[in-house]
Amino acid sequence: MKAKQNYNKEILVMIKEKYGFSFDYIRKAIRGDRTGMIPDRMKTEYEKLTDQVKKTILIESQKL
Repeated sequence: MKAKQNYNKEILVMIKEKYGFSFDYIRKAIRGDRTGMIPDRMKTEYEKLTDQVKKTILIESQKL
């Protein structure tokens, strides 16, 4: 059984505001359950933003 994926809620909200799709659709696009240009774009943006969040957290934690 797969572990439940936790998504960054703030990033999901940004993508929802930009594209207007439901959170369910966005999560399915990120997982790859939805295909096409828009789902691919949403997945790419989510991954880029997630990477930026991780980098920012790492940088800020090293300052402490």
